Amino acid sequence: MQNLEKLNKAELEKLLKNLRLYNDLIKKVWNRGKTIYNNIFKWINSYIVEYYPVLEEDYVFAEASAIYKKMFNLDVKKEEIKLIKNEKIRGWIKVYLNDNLVDLSFLKFYNLLKK
Repeated sequence: MQNLEKLNKAELEKLLKNLRLYNDLIKKVWNRGKTIYNNIFKWINSYIVEYYPVLEEDYVFAEASAIYKKMFNLDVKKEEIKLIKNEKIRGWIKVYLNDNLVDLSFLKFYNLLKK
């Protein structure tokens, strides 16, 4: 409590805003919210790529690297990317940067065409 007394009004408002963000994330997505919140303040990016299992990992990495470069202007190393096989995407890949998604699956386009 001693540290709170030393903060000015702007710093207290920022702290309150961050606590509300943390509380909101925990309510909505629990552990995922903790990870997102911690990464925001540590300036750590998480790179996740979901892909259809028939695709080779080297191909997926090459495509994901090109997408990270084009969409986010980032050069990502292979060991930084977490690759996840996902039968549900029915096609190509989904590329995540933190909580941002670039959905490149055929299912997305199929659903868009259905409408």
